[in-house]
Amino acid sequence: MMEQKARILLVDDEENCLRALKDVFELEEIDCITANSGLKALDLFNHNDFDIVITDVRMPGITGIDILRQVKRLRPETFVIILTGHGSIHDAVASIKLGAYQYILKPVIMDDLLPLIKEILTRIEQESSASPLLNLKEPLPSGKTILGQSVRLQNVAKLISKIANTDLPVIILGESGTGKELAATAIHHSSDRAVKPFVAINCAAFPDTLLESELFGYEKGAFTDARNSKAGRIEEADGGTLFLDEIGDMKPAMQAKMLRVLEEHEFQRLGSNKSRRVDIRLISATNRDLRQAIQEKAFRADLYYRLNAVSIAMPPLREIPEDIPLLASHFAREFAARFNRPPVQVEQEAMACLQSYTWPGNVRELANAIRRAVALSDGKTIRLFDLPPHINQESVVAEKTAPDNSKSNLLEDIEREHILKVLDLSGGNKSEAAQILGIHRDTLLRKLKKYGRE
Repeated sequence: MMEQKARILLVDDEENCLRALKDVFELEEIDCITANSGLKALDLFNHNDFDIVITDVRMPGITGIDILRQVKRLRPETFVIILTGHGSIHDAVASIKLGAYQYILKPVIMDDLLPLIKEILTRIEQESSASPLLNLKEPLPSGKTILGQSVRLQNVAKLISKIANTDLPVIILGESGTGKELAATAIHHSSDRAVKPFVAINCAAFPDTLLESELFGYEKGAFTDARNSKAGRIEEADGGTLFLDEIGDMKPAMQAKMLRVLEEHEFQRLGSNKSRRVDIRLISATNRDLRQAIQEKAFRADLYYRLNAVSIAMPPLREIPEDIPLLASHFAREFAARFNRPPVQVEQEAMACLQSYTWPGNVRELANAIRRAVALSDGKTIRLFDLPPHINQESVVAEKTAPDNSKSNLLEDIEREHILKVLDLSGGNKSEAAQILGIHRDTLLRKLKKYGRE
């Protein structure tokens, strides 16, 4: 028996198939809701949370492919399994391209389907346990959420969960707009310091003298405009987390003072000889190569090694295009709510455009593009022409100039898997398999030789 329950939406216009599959799922203690039409399925999906959708492809009216498109638009993280008849290779190719997790041949053999469900459940459990955002001591502030199902972002989440409850200094590396502050926020809010302040300051936003007073604070009369004493950001962060963004832009004199804070756990306000004790967890971030800066004498090596107890690398968006549908859908919902509009979906062509763009501004640029698109949309769907013109133009140029080998490679992979499945279903009888596939037996033999299954 499976210990973990899953919520499955099962869609098929054949009542016998629905009943048979539902009975098996109930024996396995898997929570399953059925729909005998595409229309009913979409209504159920819009009003419930499902981990998995299993749908037949060929149904009257709204087809399984239509359901797949809608599911991936509304909640891209949902796993979709397609049920397809023998010889429907084009349906299988289309479903995989649109984001289906897998397809199963009909009539359904539960020995094929149940292991696939268990595989998905294991993946869901692993992804949930990997994310520190599910077990925060305090909820993240609005908009401060790391989203992504790619291996690289899941590895970031795993690392955050491991180091959150330590006091190790952390340095977060990555290009501008990759979410370095979001990672710092997640570390703080998943730690024992979550109830204490999270104080952030951008080191590149202040001149040297002003940065010092912002960080360390000052006493009355410390300089001309110091009419009253003021606590600095270090003092404000006492007991909590201090986040120094763009620390690579900090000048050497300030670096020396921050090194003392890290080593001695104390500081002095400007204009004061009194040392103040402070308990902070320091997280820093930069888009610069600090090792190169050390060689150029622009950054202190001793400070770098104090900061770099743990380093986290945030990947640029262009390297994790599989996360773009999830991010785009999230931002679409967020900005639609902010603009007091009904939920907005991203059209398939627009989503493909988003995934082909190179995103020099990373997640921040994507958020701004979706905000603009929501504002310009008809209120229901973000279409290709709602996106910023430069994003449209780059995707068109890329499509015209880049060789497209992915389609043929995908087709070959799907064909191979399909042929081997049919062969297994026929008990290894090559003549029967060839008949089911609608190809000559000699053709099947040539393909099996190619696959190493003579």
